[in-house]
Amino acid sequence: MTLAMAEFWRRLRARFAALLRTWWWGPLVGTVIGAAIALTRLALQPVLGVEQPFLLSWPAILIAAFLGGFWPAVAVAALGFAVGQFALKQAGGEMLEVGGILVFAAFGLAFAAAGGMRKQGLRRARADAERLGEMQQQLIRVARLNAMGEMAGTLAHELNQPLTAITSYNGAARRLVERGAEPERIVELLQKASDQALRARDVIARVRAHVAGGELSPAPQSLSRMFDEAIVLSRVARGPQDMDVRCHLEPAADKVLADQVQIQQVMLNLLRNAAEAMADSPRRELDVVGRCLEDGMVQVSVSDTGPGIAPQVLERLFQPFVSGKHDGMGVGLSISRNIVEAHGGRMWADRSANGGAAFHFTLRSAREPPVVESGGS
Repeated sequence: MTLAMAEFWRRLRARFAALLRTWWWGPLVGTVIGAAIALTRLALQPVLGVEQPFLLSWPAILIAAFLGGFWPAVAVAALGFAVGQFALKQAGGEMLEVGGILVFAAFGLAFAAAGGMRKQGLRRARADAERLGEMQQQLIRVARLNAMGEMAGTLAHELNQPLTAITSYNGAARRLVERGAEPERIVELLQKASDQALRARDVIARVRAHVAGGELSPAPQSLSRMFDEAIVLSRVARGPQDMDVRCHLEPAADKVLADQVQIQQVMLNLLRNAAEAMADSPRRELDVVGRCLEDGMVQVSVSDTGPGIAPQVLERLFQPFVSGKHDGMGVGLSISRNIVEAHGGRMWADRSANGGAAFHFTLRSAREPPVVESGGS
């Protein structure tokens, strides 16, 4: 019985709310209430007599204007005037003449106009709210499409490196088979191709987890080892390069808290961007520097000797679909910054001392603080 009553009241409230949204409900209620208040003066006629014939006309007009708008207020004003004139006539008093009628009509029209403007404002607000709701629904649909497009672009961008490496390793293994090389070398190349296939699987899993709101899996990692592997992968993915990579990592800055797959993806993006930027440069030098900061973070800087980044592009470089390359997708750096920020660090870019581009990012240090031994006296 309780559930049935609750359902009954819920449906009643829903119907009443729907009724309030109809165009005729407000004018009808305003007219009825205003007319009832105005007619109440007739019930007070034996008590008041000729005194205050229009006593209840003004509150009746105000309520009709507030609830119903212009025309209900006009109708209630006419009814209130008629009730007042009737009360004067019944009491034997003098009814209003032209001057009094004009004054009453002027005030009645003023109240009615105010009520009409209020109703018009409410209609505009309701229409604006409906349009805003439609726009929000459209924005939600656009946001979903953008998320799908970003995910597709992310997968295409992130899978480029391991898939290219798999192709290169398999091609090299096939050439060794044709030459009759030792099986150990062929098995080593096939194992590397298998590792890259597993890496592609991990990339897809990470992207899916990111879209679903999954958490990172940071663990103590060696910064130098991750960079060495990233350099090897970047060379395999792009073929032989004459780029001179120089790493200068402080020993204390080697251990960081990182999700290996994601941070190596950041490194691969930076290495690939540097190789493409220096493709036409006479000097192809890449410096990787790692140092400890005072706040328990490790800063990594990757600087090249390319042409650098245009100032107008530098301000928006990490925004999605903004690229300093003519054929760039503009998602690599945006993804990289999101990965670094998810690790609690930050990423930025500026001009290097060699005139090229310099990218910096920070990660939490995994180095344990030194133990301070207390000496006895």
